[in-house]
Amino acid sequence: MLKFSFLSALLFLGLNLLAQKDTIKLREISREKKNIITDRPPQAVYFQVGGAGVLLSGVYDRRFLKRVNGPGFAAGLGYYGGSGFHIFTVPVSLNYLFGRSNHFVEVAAGGTYISAGDVGFFNDTPNSESGVIIHANLGYRYQPTKGGFCFRGGFSPLAYKGEGIMYYYISFGYNF
Repeated sequence: MLKFSFLSALLFLGLNLLAQKDTIKLREISREKKNIITDRPPQAVYFQVGGAGVLLSGVYDRRFLKRVNGPGFAAGLGYYGGSGFHIFTVPVSLNYLFGRSNHFVEVAAGGTYISAGDVGFFNDTPNSESGVIIHANLGYRYQPTKGGFCFRGGFSPLAYKGEGIMYYYISFGYNF
């Protein structure tokens, strides 16, 4: 009888565990005053043209808190190459999202390691240079509270060795 009770209890607990919500796919949301609180820090991956990655980059973004808005960070890798020419970048930044629900103003600042090289047209001696570009972002971000397609766009001033340029960016990706 004791074995039967033990097995019944084990079966009951096992079925209960299987019936739990999958918090990875179904984000629990509660509204506290002006903030939307989630069950884990929101994350996003996106493909970016322009901006801190200079030409083309893939970026991972995450909030520090279990809120859709507020502070976060982004890090990525970028590469562009052509006939004898290549650029490799590693953008890293801290960002802050202002707004509610799905629409945000994004403010960010950080640095981008860049390595660029080419082979001269008339000679085969490679020319290469590397350094750190300082960047800032100001733009719009659409990032759904429960996950899905996300979009970013804005402008990003870049500074390298005392020279500056106004640059723009557009990103498409997935929020989870």
